[in-house]
Amino acid sequence: MNKKIIESFSNRAYSYDDYSFIQKNVNERLLNRLNLIKHDKKNILEIGSGTGDLSQTLLDKYPELNIVSIDLSHEMIMAHKDKNPSAICIQTKGETPPFKNESFDTILSSLTLHWCDLNENVFKRYSNLLKPNGLLLFSAAGPDTFREFKKCPETIYKKLRFNNFIDMHHYGDFMLNANLKDPVVDSEFITLEFTSLKQLLNSLRLTGTNVTNIDQTQYINRREYRIIADSLYNGTSDSFELTYEIIFGYALKEAKTLDKSGKLIPIKEVKKE
Repeated sequence: MNKKIIESFSNRAYSYDDYSFIQKNVNERLLNRLNLIKHDKKNILEIGSGTGDLSQTLLDKYPELNIVSIDLSHEMIMAHKDKNPSAICIQTKGETPPFKNESFDTILSSLTLHWCDLNENVFKRYSNLLKPNGLLLFSAAGPDTFREFKKCPETIYKKLRFNNFIDMHHYGDFMLNANLKDPVVDSEFITLEFTSLKQLLNSLRLTGTNVTNIDQTQYINRREYRIIADSLYNGTSDSFELTYEIIFGYALKEAKTLDKSGKLIPIKEVKKE
């Protein structure tokens, strides 16, 4: 995650909850999937916890859970701690959580991984952090996210500060290459309707999600804003629309454990020792 993205989220830590409509909806969908997967979820690592909505929802339902939350934004962590002073929050990179192998039954991440510098080694790290039969479950934005903006002329679209989201098959490959068992990846489309363009843009600006590495000195003038408004307006619903492609992925770790050399050995071999 680059410096500009961290600053964007940090600057929006205390407006985030008021405008994070899609984030809360995706959190609910992720937890519904968690409830359908049978596994031990006592010790949980949450990657990219933000202001703590996902972990707090989990604790409200399962107060016996042990949840460790990590986020790279200090301000987001402070907002999380304001809501739950007893929350265990650590400021660190989502790509390299600093914990011992086989520390968690479950790793959860909701709408964070698409901000990370992903490769198969990141998923191997997640796999190593899981106990045997542990679960990795995540959501991420897919490449058709914000597709309404793509209706704009290319000269305007290039000025927009959106992240490049990878396709869901990459996530499947990452999990396969990390030797995670039976990975499943699918996607859903969620379209939000806003009564005004300002409300739609605030849902992006005030949650910190409108950032990329492009030159931010390229400003959008009034004429271009009108073109953007026309691109996002749906006359049938009399609303301004914004679509998210949400990728969901999960996989289980094999029923194996690590020996002292770091190599995987079957559980039955451990029992013989």
